[in-house]
Amino acid sequence: MTDLDTEARLTLKGVHGTNRAAAQQIAQQRLFQKTDKGRAGTGVYVWRDNVHAKDLALCWYEYRVRKGDFKPHEAVIVHVDIAVKEDEFWDLEDPLYKDALSVFAIQQSETLPLDDDGRDFGALYDLFIDELEKEAVARCNVFQIRIPAPPKCENYPTPLLGNPIAYVVRDETCIHLTHIEEI
Repeated sequence: MTDLDTEARLTLKGVHGTNRAAAQQIAQQRLFQKTDKGRAGTGVYVWRDNVHAKDLALCWYEYRVRKGDFKPHEAVIVHVDIAVKEDEFWDLEDPLYKDALSVFAIQQSETLPLDDDGRDFGALYDLFIDELEKEAVARCNVFQIRIPAPPKCENYPTPLLGNPIAYVVRDETCIHLTHIEEI
């Protein structure tokens, strides 16, 4: 038996909104492409699977259409399982992580100025996680965090539930395609 066999593992379920071409590429290559411009740093962003996940994924696709990144009428919802070792999954919504991030942001404020554009926070998250990995001598392959719903996503009840939870997958080999749903 190897160490891998004895380590506790999690299987997280999520959805990702994209277009047909990207979904076909994901299906063929069995690999997702990480973004380096996300609100919470580098990774593949996947909405936590729940009653609102498909709406959030579709809103993300529609937002990308409005930006001119995708063509209309090509929406696809990619359903995935994310397999990760328990100790390589971090819950950045935990108050201890939030407090540590707050202190880290204050320390970095002179060297990494942040404005109101949420994308600037991505670099801060990347630095924060890198620093925690060094201190803890542990990896973070996947973390969960609340991020704002895509603009004009009127079906998600933010006032009631707060921002939705997304998984940010830093090691894309953790993601396993379960099925693709054309909308």
